[in-house]
Amino acid sequence: MKLQQALQELGVQTAISEDLEDLRLLLSRVEPALLIADLNHAAAWAGWSLVSDLREQGKRLTVMVLSDGRYGEEAAAAFEAGGNEYMAKPVHTGEFKCRVDNLMRLTGRRRGLSSLLKVDGLVLDPTRRLVQRDGTELKMTPKEFDLLYYLAMHLGEVCPREEILKQVWDYHFHPDTNVVDVYIRHIRLKVDKGHKNKLIHTVRGTGYVLRAPEGAPHADTIL
Repeated sequence: MKLQQALQELGVQTAISEDLEDLRLLLSRVEPALLIADLNHAAAWAGWSLVSDLREQGKRLTVMVLSDGRYGEEAAAAFEAGGNEYMAKPVHTGEFKCRVDNLMRLTGRRRGLSSLLKVDGLVLDPTRRLVQRDGTELKMTPKEFDLLYYLAMHLGEVCPREEILKQVWDYHFHPDTNVVDVYIRHIRLKVDKGHKNKLIHTVRGTGYVLRAPEGAPHADTIL
């Protein structure tokens, strides 16, 4: 949580993946400026093959490794496997912010770790936290933006309420709350009201999905 907050203080929008297949799907949609891998043993991570495949496809993928191992052999293993930066845990938050900021500047990607997303006239710019639809700016609160960006990052996927609470609100338990439903109502009024093509849909008993209209192109990603 502290590191995620540190990234937000740098003006960074984040997406969290705890499963390799979920990460594969996420990276097939967007080209993040930085991938932070929190690992127990850097050299043994199965995700290195995914990183290698994406780089061979021409994607620029910078990887920062956080590991339980000390500097030295573990750091060398991370670099040899394909990492670009390494920090041993426990991570000092201030040093982490400086290293991330420096890495972004060195790779020319300082404007943000997340991508500008476009779905059928809906544009989300995480750097300026700006939302537009068909050229009209939509005023969003910070949490409304986070929720909408999360749905857009998972375009076409059903997002369960429990997972939204975990990823957007950082709730790692199942509180008895309807906060997700309330926020969805708010952003629906701003995003879909007055538009023939509705983007936000309810999956009864499960959660919500942001879906491009049939025949519309998939989400575009602009860095």
